[in-house]
Amino acid sequence: MWDLLQQTKNTLEQKYYQVFDHNLRLAVTGLSRSGKTAFITSLINHLLNADDDRGHLALFTPVQQQQILSCKIVPQPNFNVPSFTYSKNLSVLSTNPPTWPQATTDISEIRLAIRYQNNKSFFDKLTSINFREHNTLYLDLIDYPGEWLLDLPLLHLSYAQWSQSGNFLDTALRQKLAQPWLQTLEQLDLYAPVDLEQLAQISQLYTEFLHQCKAQGLEFIQPGRFVLPGSYKNSPLLTFFPLVHIESTEWSKLLKHASKEPNSTIAILKERYEQYVEQLVKGFYEQHFKRFDRQIILVDCLTPLNHSDLAFFETKKALEQIFAHFTYGQRSLWHRLFMPQIDKLAFAATKADHITSDQWSNLVSLLKNLTRENLREVNFKNIETAYFALAAIRATEQLEFTQDGKTQFALAGKRLGESETSYQYPGQVPSSVPQADFWQNNKFAFDQYHPLPLNSEQRINAIGMDKVLDFLLADKFA
Repeated sequence: MWDLLQQTKNTLEQKYYQVFDHNLRLAVTGLSRSGKTAFITSLINHLLNADDDRGHLALFTPVQQQQILSCKIVPQPNFNVPSFTYSKNLSVLSTNPPTWPQATTDISEIRLAIRYQNNKSFFDKLTSINFREHNTLYLDLIDYPGEWLLDLPLLHLSYAQWSQSGNFLDTALRQKLAQPWLQTLEQLDLYAPVDLEQLAQISQLYTEFLHQCKAQGLEFIQPGRFVLPGSYKNSPLLTFFPLVHIESTEWSKLLKHASKEPNSTIAILKERYEQYVEQLVKGFYEQHFKRFDRQIILVDCLTPLNHSDLAFFETKKALEQIFAHFTYGQRSLWHRLFMPQIDKLAFAATKADHITSDQWSNLVSLLKNLTRENLREVNFKNIETAYFALAAIRATEQLEFTQDGKTQFALAGKRLGESETSYQYPGQVPSSVPQADFWQNNKFAFDQYHPLPLNSEQRINAIGMDKVLDFLLADKFA
């Protein structure tokens, strides 16, 4: 009974905050290795220090106007979701040398309460429904493995459609990596009674194939939970695979057999795929992805440049796949209460500290090229968009020197596993999607570094966080 009352209380509070626009759910979206955990950790750190951090947040208007009075972490609305480990992340950043927060392996959530001063005029306060001088904005943040994001397209695909989608073996590299899995797949009798041990063996080989694709910098990994299962490791829900060797003409016969023989191999594979989509993908989408108000999409453009044209192409394709599963539109009172929609969309090219500042404009231009096709619907609905070069947790410092009468830049930082500072110029970033000659003569390379140490007040050093915060949050303090 108490749990029901508490849940009802939380729901009513949530609706109140939505009506008066005092609750904001921010979708921090990104593929694997894009830096979601680092971004959320940095965002929390900056907001917790926002009341006296005017120097670090020079372009965040509410801080410059001294509107933010305080910020604190408060209990999250969903008690059945693990809490985001902000304190633990800050702790590992405080070690010597600093280390990166652990990569996300499961979903987590955190809520911030930001108390601020209302700077409206006296007349505006009189005409406003909510005319208090001091208000509180509740900001909800969700972290999750980027691999799970690529499961969203499965919501609209049957098992047969997914198996025939053509994304698994569409390149020579994928075909090479898949050979051990494909060889065992050919030995599978789909019409025979299921052999659960054989299914487990083939699923394991398929999972190893996905891990090898990921190691090559490829982004199109489905199902995503096969490489980051979270609490579902060794679950039967993760024991299936696409039947890429089946011709399209045979599928109708297979599906008829599955309906007649529920214990056949094809029937069990089909059932497990459908249960995976229903229980894991749909549940994840319904609980966390349908109710966002604003969104930032984090994109790592640099790692694919370090790998290959194929890795870059798969990043572009993956972004196109996930874009269709968010709802965009301007937020009326009705939408705030019953049909939340994303009304502001930020794109951030991460790891901007891994290149010199003279390349940031190229990095942003490259990001625009990657996402251009996805913006047609967003622009049609007049959603406000912006692009940023971002380093949520800075790992290098930039040096400036003169050579042959010209100003030059270099990066200084401690490479992962090394204790001495190294110096590097990583090269030029292309301003658009690279052509064939770029990959043939690619001289671009960037290293992985330890984060820079926190300052004496435990504040995170970043690039561009003030601009991002101003775009996503500033109008909520007006």
